[in-house]
Amino acid sequence: MIIPEILEYLEEADLEDWLTAAFIENESQLPLDHLCTNGGSRSASRAPDIWMVELTNRTGKLWNGRFNVEFSEEPRNGLGPERQTGELQFTLDTETAEVTFNTDSPALFRHQDDDANILLS
Repeated sequence: MIIPEILEYLEEADLEDWLTAAFIENESQLPLDHLCTNGGSRSASRAPDIWMVELTNRTGKLWNGRFNVEFSEEPRNGLGPERQTGELQFTLDTETAEVTFNTDSPALFRHQDDDANILLS
């Protein structure tokens, strides 16, 4: 994903807010299928929610960051969309405005209501 406008905001205090908006605008380019389970795929019926965008390392020309995302997954069995929540890690090249995503180690989170169902059963 290339976001040329980001280069204008690199020194701004609200850079993470601006990145959040850029990720929302370009959500179709996010690698959400890597967060899907059991061979499912991202559902096109609902836009993902993105929050907690954080730049974790701003040294050199490659800055690292992460953010949380919640989206709907269409399971392979076709039973209807399931909610998935995870974390995506990214690298921002401050010279080319290219954002690349680390899809080698996707991180999924459990939903509180899922935990409650497990505890009750």
